[in-house]
Amino acid sequence: MPIKQVIKKNALVPTVLISGGAGFIGSHLAEFLLDKKARVIVIDNFKTGKEIHVSHLVSNKDFALFDVDINKGIPEDIESVDYIFHLAGLEEYLLSKDFVSLDSLLTNSLGTKNLLDLAERSDAKFLLASTIDVYQGRISQLYLDKYFGKTEPEENKFSLIEAKRFAEAIVWEYFNSKDVDARIVRLPEVYGPRMSLESSGSLGGFMQEVMDRNPLSVYGEGTEKEYYLHVSDVSSGLAKALFNKNTKGNIYSLVPNEPLTVLEIAYFIKGLADGELAVEFKPAEERVRSPLRSPDTFNIKGLGWRPKIGFKQGVVDTLTSLGYSINTHAFKPSKLVEQKAREVSMSKKEALVSLQDLVPRHVPEPNTKPKIRFKKVIVEKPLYSAIKDTSNISVIEFPKKKTKIFENVGLKFRSFHLGLRTDVGYGLSIMAVFIAATSVFVGIPGLGLYYNATRGVNQLQSIKDNALEFDLEEIEKQTLVSYKSFSKARSSLHRLKWIFKITKKVEMYTSYDRLLGSLTNFSKSIYLTSSAVKPLGSLWEILRPDTTEVLNVEAVKKAELGVSSAKSSLKLAEADLLGINKEALSGKVSENISLYEGYLYKLQEGLDLATVVFSDLPGILGLGGEKKYIIWFQNSNEIRPTGGFIGSYGVLSLENGKLKNLVIDDIYNPDGQIDQRNIVVTPPDPIKTFLEEDRLYLRNSNWDPDFTRSVSAFDDLYFRITGEEIDGYIAIDLSFVESLLDVTGPVFLAAYNEEISSQNLDERAQFYSSFDYEEGVSEKRSFLTVLGSKLLERLFSLQKENLGSLFSVVNESLNQRHLMVFLENSPINVILKQKRWDGSLVEASRDYLSVVNANLGGTKANYHVKNKLTYEVNSLTRDGVLRADLYLDYEHTAESDAWPSGPYTNYVRILTQRGAKLTGARIIDEGGVESDIFGDIVVENIGNYNSFGASFTLNPSSSIRLVFSYDLPVELSFSKEEQKYSLYWQKQPGTHDDDFFFVFNPPFGSEIESMSSNLQKEQDSIKSSGVFSTDESFFLLLR
Repeated sequence: MPIKQVIKKNALVPTVLISGGAGFIGSHLAEFLLDKKARVIVIDNFKTGKEIHVSHLVSNKDFALFDVDINKGIPEDIESVDYIFHLAGLEEYLLSKDFVSLDSLLTNSLGTKNLLDLAERSDAKFLLASTIDVYQGRISQLYLDKYFGKTEPEENKFSLIEAKRFAEAIVWEYFNSKDVDARIVRLPEVYGPRMSLESSGSLGGFMQEVMDRNPLSVYGEGTEKEYYLHVSDVSSGLAKALFNKNTKGNIYSLVPNEPLTVLEIAYFIKGLADGELAVEFKPAEERVRSPLRSPDTFNIKGLGWRPKIGFKQGVVDTLTSLGYSINTHAFKPSKLVEQKAREVSMSKKEALVSLQDLVPRHVPEPNTKPKIRFKKVIVEKPLYSAIKDTSNISVIEFPKKKTKIFENVGLKFRSFHLGLRTDVGYGLSIMAVFIAATSVFVGIPGLGLYYNATRGVNQLQSIKDNALEFDLEEIEKQTLVSYKSFSKARSSLHRLKWIFKITKKVEMYTSYDRLLGSLTNFSKSIYLTSSAVKPLGSLWEILRPDTTEVLNVEAVKKAELGVSSAKSSLKLAEADLLGINKEALSGKVSENISLYEGYLYKLQEGLDLATVVFSDLPGILGLGGEKKYIIWFQNSNEIRPTGGFIGSYGVLSLENGKLKNLVIDDIYNPDGQIDQRNIVVTPPDPIKTFLEEDRLYLRNSNWDPDFTRSVSAFDDLYFRITGEEIDGYIAIDLSFVESLLDVTGPVFLAAYNEEISSQNLDERAQFYSSFDYEEGVSEKRSFLTVLGSKLLERLFSLQKENLGSLFSVVNESLNQRHLMVFLENSPINVILKQKRWDGSLVEASRDYLSVVNANLGGTKANYHVKNKLTYEVNSLTRDGVLRADLYLDYEHTAESDAWPSGPYTNYVRILTQRGAKLTGARIIDEGGVESDIFGDIVVENIGNYNSFGASFTLNPSSSIRLVFSYDLPVELSFSKEEQKYSLYWQKQPGTHDDDFFFVFNPPFGSEIESMSSNLQKEQDSIKSSGVFSTDESFFLLLR
């Protein structure tokens, strides 16, 4: 009785369903896929399949077996899969007499439709295994009782062919009308271990006879041809057809290069016999004989597949697996050897044919005339004819005979002196010389300069599109063209240097020369970068667990060296750029210099990052041993200091450059172990007070607004629970997930029977929030857990052209603090901190501000809460002390307190520079009633900063304002010698669409000497406003 083992789907390991998986071919395919670390579900009705074929797989945790008749439907336990191999109803083509045609007809019609419906529901890739015999066929024109043939084998064969034709037709219909990701693979006769000797064409019969020591029976002349393919080659071909890119909608015929005749097979088997065996020729059986048609294999090359098991090796392995002792000294029959030798000889002769033999030879006609050698005579002729009296030219007569252009060029130049004898000729000659000189020294270089410079710029501009598609090969080509174009343009400019000297425009010449030199080296730097990174362009494919590609350490080292060379070229580009006088350039060119500087700076940042990443990439990917990383899925609708409530988490394992595993789980599962093991870590006072918890749980461990310190708290607890050491942490929030959905497109969550897109993510996440967490966990995984699993599946199935968009989203989310990364003991942390991607509190010696909110009411109220932050700094007193007022406005837009919204219980902390002195704090409700809360403010130190903490509860359809007043540290005060102010305003992770306002009121009578571009003067104040998407920085200098 088959054992049913339900597989718990893993986000990154493909789940593969094989119908007919207990059959000869299906069982081998299952083994092949399990070796590739896939999860395999086999469904079989055991009419042709056998339990013994898969019994050894049942104990594998990644294998499940279902006794199912797919004609009646797919079990409810199989909700969705990633890949489907439809092999059921295939092995009847082996022509065993025990099978009835009705079963094959139903399996290839109803069964195929049921599996196609599953593929459509699951958005799965589908493969139908068919037979090359679909090219054949026979139906009766007179009698139903002999519709497919006169004999039972004929009936089985041709009914199956008809069934496969219908199966192919319905696959085409689903592909054409429902866009199902389908393909068809047609197979020949398949042989190998576990094959049935009662089938598989003539080979099975010969094997049975040789094992029984009976004569080998050849019916007729034995000239019928058959294709044979070893089952291991079939498994690899099927896998490539389904898993390779760009196979959708294709039909592949997997066949060896040449078919074999029945007679060849008989003598081959005879040669392997362990004793003398006769070959007996018997009268041909009376049956329909369809000539073997060569299948179309033109697209096999694109599949990257070819048979690896030769016929001899395959047959020997098969007979050995059946316990037969092979005659190892067997040779091919002499007749076949001689025939093969003749074929080789002929092929060699054909290969040695000269090209001369393919072209008719010209045989000159006999010539009895003596050979005459001609001597070239040069006759000088004038360019024109004139009258003899050259003193007064009245008529110019041009030769009537037409001459070919460029004919006798040397002759005419020698006659040019004749034209100098006349005034007209002299003028024309001077004009010609001037035009020629202008063309040579000005026109041609000028055109070359314009053409090549324009071409170089166009090539650089087009790189952006290819960068978005991560097309490194195209980028390499384009930057090589731009590099050569700018080099040629610079050479053309050098030829025009004399003009700049004459016109006294040397400064302009020098600036253009340096600009072209900078662009040349800039292009070279991008070229070297793309060349260096190109071998790693398949890193995304390497990471995936369903591929066989591995990381080449040497490629990483070469990439590191290539990036170093690119940095050297970029330094040269920077040096040339610094020597440019913008005022000497034309207006349009000068305006674009700033844009170019920005691109150059971004490339420099990218190369610096790449240098550090490549140095530690092998370690990060686990080449020296398994690496584990934890991902926090933070729900920003319940805001917490590092971005949101940690409702779910994932453990990502990398080993030898590949994703070994990814398990996503609800946070309450490990948190339950804290109670069971009585692990006690004292929580922060606000958590103890508002959540009434006497110990710290993983879900609340992100209390510190510095992500790196919150990671430390989480890591300590996680180690106590699991004993596992974690190598890095990644935190993401709903905004980042929303951006990912823009790249991947909508995903369907079978557990919720709903499609989730970037447009409805926030609303559906809010809808599926559950109040009774602990009870809910035992019933169903949280919404974010399910979504995270499915989303990661989609991410790792992205096509190469989408990776540029993915990297762009990642970069933007890092800058906006919707994504944060921290790695243990990695040099990359230096770059992460410099770029402010590690979620730590930015170290600033100037004025600093960060507003940190924490929802401690157990609701998802932040979905409905709008925030406005106003920071006003005044310098109105003689002592020069800067005084600040911070206004925090909260508006709860929900109309009721129904879950999951409800009241918003918030604990807010204001982080300021160490030394700031709180002078006042008050709260104002929407009715204007003001309350002094100065005495309730909690003052503490967080890192290098002061913290002023306060709490409040905001009900739906209401608003509130908090006002904090404080003096900035004395060190930041204005003086007569210096009136300089700067502010770093750090955004809280997880927040979005918050409005901010900054106001600076300078001392009376002061004037602005300089200020940052994001500030503007309005009457007596300096202001800035906008939507808080990234950290903000302001600077101003007064006099």
